[in-house]
Amino acid sequence: MSNLLGMAKTAQQECFGDAFLLVVAAISGCSVARPNPDDDSIDWTLSCKLPKRPKIDIQIKTWTGDDGLSQTIRYPLKRKNYDDLTLEVVAPRLLVLVTIPVEVADWMELSMQQLVMRRCVYWISLAGLLPTDNDTSVTVSVPRENRLTPEALCGMMQRISDGGGI
Repeated sequence: MSNLLGMAKTAQQECFGDAFLLVVAAISGCSVARPNPDDDSIDWTLSCKLPKRPKIDIQIKTWTGDDGLSQTIRYPLKRKNYDDLTLEVVAPRLLVLVTIPVEVADWMELSMQQLVMRRCVYWISLAGLLPTDNDTSVTVSVPRENRLTPEALCGMMQRISDGGGI
């Protein structure tokens, strides 16, 4: 499928990644908010109505560079995002990485019975990691076992509400 309507592919990727996150949040029963402006590497804030009203701040990236083979996904994160995500703050911050196929036509499949969004969404907390001397980017290793499923998100919110960490 070609891009008939003129949106840049990077913008399409961003929209698709957001949609992936919103689906997980909706199934989990989380509210979503978009900070304006995004000057602190936070694209979305997820919250829910558990007793202590926990929140998680999200920096989301959508990427076609995953080979699907290794136990970790090595993602080149911009230095500014790395610095912002390593801060130890009150609301936990996560890097959320949505992996997608290279070709836009392969991102989803729709039928009368189902909507299939391809590939997967992963998370990692960088809180407390050491500062870097890199000038432009830092390669972070996102464990493939850290899939951001509705069950995983609900568990994180419950742990935060109970006074623990992610």
